[in-house]
Amino acid sequence: MTALLFVHGTGVRRSACTETLTLLRGTMALHAPGTQVQDCYWGDDFGVPQGVGTAVLPGKPPTDTASAPDAESAPDAGRDPATGPDSATGPDSATGPDPDTLLADDLPADDRNALTWGLLYEDPLAVLRRTDDGRGAFGGIVADRTGPQAERRARALAVEPPDTLTGLLTDPRVARQFAASLTAVLDSAEGQNAITRGLGPGELPDAIATATVAHLLGGSQRAGTPVLWSTDQRDEAVRAITDALGGTPRGKADRAVLRASWWTARRFGVMGRIDKNRAEIMTGVHPRLGDTLKYLARGHQLRTLIKDSVTELDRTHGPVVLLAHSLGGIAAVDLLVEEDLPGVRHLVTVGTQAGHLHEIGALPSLAPGKPLPEHFPTWTNVYDKRDLLGFTAKPVFHDRVDDIEITSGEPFPRAHSAYFPNTRFQRLLADILLGGT
Repeated sequence: MTALLFVHGTGVRRSACTETLTLLRGTMALHAPGTQVQDCYWGDDFGVPQGVGTAVLPGKPPTDTASAPDAESAPDAGRDPATGPDSATGPDSATGPDPDTLLADDLPADDRNALTWGLLYEDPLAVLRRTDDGRGAFGGIVADRTGPQAERRARALAVEPPDTLTGLLTDPRVARQFAASLTAVLDSAEGQNAITRGLGPGELPDAIATATVAHLLGGSQRAGTPVLWSTDQRDEAVRAITDALGGTPRGKADRAVLRASWWTARRFGVMGRIDKNRAEIMTGVHPRLGDTLKYLARGHQLRTLIKDSVTELDRTHGPVVLLAHSLGGIAAVDLLVEEDLPGVRHLVTVGTQAGHLHEIGALPSLAPGKPLPEHFPTWTNVYDKRDLLGFTAKPVFHDRVDDIEITSGEPFPRAHSAYFPNTRFQRLLADILLGGT
């Protein structure tokens, strides 16, 4: 039977690779039973070590980000929680556009939803802010005074999640993170303010649920771990928590969230990041960019590892489907251009830049305009239009590759790793393993 070999991408280290491997094994056991799933882990040996790459940068050394408070729990400098954003960073500030312009009527609903959740991952507590002028998220004219009851139910859920959510919390680590996120939301200044002062009628349960799920998934993103849930599972979690708190899911927070998050976007978003010290920026970039640069300089080492892994898996378990993500996809394409590996029955690249590099003349193994060699195996390239690191390949490799778009509904950068929990991707991969594609 065909075996599956997974090659991870840039910036991934052992714990994250192991979690993705566990996900692949679980889903392939369901969709393609009997498949042997192995990984080709290269992060420690061929990636850039943590902390390397900033010594030669001018400016002060980067601060110890490990000991810094999370954005959600950091003190709110310059903002009175009772009055909302200050005039320098508020929605009506002359320093930035009206956030409503980000939600033009012609913006597709799925893009609007992805944009909203992108802000929520950065600032989960936005849904709990209610400014005095009523423009905060879920602001209403008549406040809901059932906060203490909702808080009691929520505290109980942190100890014993609802039955409708247990399917998403089978991993003990995720269950612990859920409890920690729910507690953090309830204990936050915004959470206590919403509980004591109220939001709009009936809106508090949905707000707590949304903030909790955003806190959990946003924290997972910042930790560099794989995407925990698909967007459908994310929405299911919000509904389950809301229902357990005695509320009714509303699902229409986008415009209010954008207004309430404008000051946060300035503080924690791209505009805030460019004001940081250069060394701190580079600390965040490494090892992701560093892994890519190192590969382009000494990629033969990684290619040799992949070749050896393919050869061994082919010898012990039969023909191999090579699944390669991001930079792993570049290395896999380079290897299969350079060498004829009969053990590889099918190449599946996910969120990779191989086509882009070939187009601009930066793919190490193949000069621009040159076709793939005849020995190159069947190739399926999966991309997401919101994944800024995922590219099509057919325009430059023509009939030697099939491009397949699979949209997760997640914003970037989560979209770059959201392929693996996507059921459509899982079925596609299973069809390839079973010989149906």
